[in-house]
Amino acid sequence: MGYKLAELQGDTVSVPQLIFSHLQQAEGDAVRVALYCLQTGETDPKTLAKALALPSVEAARRALQFWAGAGLLTAERRSPAPQTEEQKASKIDLSSLTDPYVAVLCEEAQTALGKALGRGEMLRLVTLYLEDGWKPDVILLCCAEVARQGRHTVAAVSRELANWRSDGIETGEDAERHLKQIQLREGWFAETAALFGVAATALTKWERGAIVRWHEEWHYAADMIEEALLHADKHRTVRYVDGILRSWRAQGITTLAAARGQGQLTGSNILNTSRAGSPAPAPQKDLFNRDWNAVFDDDTEG
Repeated sequence: MGYKLAELQGDTVSVPQLIFSHLQQAEGDAVRVALYCLQTGETDPKTLAKALALPSVEAARRALQFWAGAGLLTAERRSPAPQTEEQKASKIDLSSLTDPYVAVLCEEAQTALGKALGRGEMLRLVTLYLEDGWKPDVILLCCAEVARQGRHTVAAVSRELANWRSDGIETGEDAERHLKQIQLREGWFAETAALFGVAATALTKWERGAIVRWHEEWHYAADMIEEALLHADKHRTVRYVDGILRSWRAQGITTLAAARGQGQLTGSNILNTSRAGSPAPAPQKDLFNRDWNAVFDDDTEG
């Protein structure tokens, strides 16, 4: 029985003559890799190995090397490794700098950090300005912030600025908004810690994250947190209160009046306004006498 080419019914991919001229030398996997590369443009060995069910990533890598040697692919040059701060600083000569901001930056940074800077730290500070592209006002705001946190080194400033950049903070306006948000959160931590009868410094990272979520995502203020504490009764933990607030949010309870309308609980601050001799109100289903630690035990502290 003979065969002939079927009529093409779909899209086609142009195959360079180079591939046909190397069919005798190319292994089966190499041909499959070449065709897949032509169709998708993909050249990552791991992706190719998975997509084509190759025996190993190394098999994909060998196929890519074969076609690079044949001229179908070109090897990309790796980008040079980023310079360290020491390498950047080694190119800076403080004595030859004429930028007026350099002297102001070094002077003000020492004031903000509360200590005199040695030559090495000054070089590192100037590197943040000249090499890393930070504006002097942003650097000085960062110096003041790390000093407030109890850190007084340019290394700490460099690390903090790296965090700021990853959060999209680049300008003085960005930094000021960020610092105001930090100050607001610190106020929430202190206020909430006082409600729980603990020091703000005793709050864990998870607890701080929960408090931020209450205010920023769920828009619950201190009065709602205090009410949730009363519903929690003897379970005075951030995790337990988080469960109650989570339940309220799911039910659309956003005000103190709505929370108190769920029914009077032992220890609640809801006033008993029933008159003497009047029949007791029908018991309401209590949605809060539950073990919220068990309900939300999938929340792990980070």
